[in-house]
Amino acid sequence: MTTVSKALLQSFIEGPLLVTDLPEASTFPFSELSPPDHDSGLNADQKLGHLCEDALATLLDASKRFELIARNLQVQADIHSTVGELDFVIRDLKSGHLIHLELATKFYLAVETIEGLKLPGPDARDNYFKKLKHLRNHQLTLTEQFLDVLPESYQRQPIIPKQLIYGCLFDNISAAEPATAEFIDPHCRRGRWLTIKECLEHFPVNSQFRIIPKHLWPVPLDLIQGIEMETWIPSEHLDCCIMLRVNDEIVPYFITPADYPC
Repeated sequence: MTTVSKALLQSFIEGPLLVTDLPEASTFPFSELSPPDHDSGLNADQKLGHLCEDALATLLDASKRFELIARNLQVQADIHSTVGELDFVIRDLKSGHLIHLELATKFYLAVETIEGLKLPGPDARDNYFKKLKHLRNHQLTLTEQFLDVLPESYQRQPIIPKQLIYGCLFDNISAAEPATAEFIDPHCRRGRWLTIKECLEHFPVNSQFRIIPKHLWPVPLDLIQGIEMETWIPSEHLDCCIMLRVNDEIVPYFITPADYPC
């Protein structure tokens, strides 16, 4: 198994999670998963969301407790209208129950404003509160709202919704205290963020900056020892957020364009 695949799979088993239990769905017992004893064949050259789905599917396929029944199951209100999809349908072989599992891997930067805390993503059009609302009001309620249009075999027993939201919350470099928000796991992975203009002011001149490739964003830095990464120079032009490892720190940094989050 490649070092990258091994690190990614291990990060899914060890956590930590970004979001804790929700009223609509508790967290899936990820710690009971274990890596396969063969090469997983994960393709890192794809969108991060698809890569994470492949990683979790690999762990479920290798599990002795859980049986993966379906992925990305389309939910259609009728032949002309798709209302959503179920990321995973799983059977818990211990209890016999069916589980609808929603998976996401998200990264949010804490921005304090006069209106209060905002949590945009690297692409500021995304934000934690918008994602949380969609997850609670729509994604996790699909099997309840549209049970009668699911495959008939799924209608014969309850389907228990679960969720796994991995990721990292980045506090601003000048923040006095860690940011908190509803349902953010108090033990979630943490990082720091600052604008490119602040780099030279904050870091010593001889600091080493290495770009963390997107397929390794979900992986805690203590799990990526020995993986080579491209060097970055603070004077380079920046038109999007990048995640960095600075020196040998285990705290990741997001460096943003000067006008972020506008």
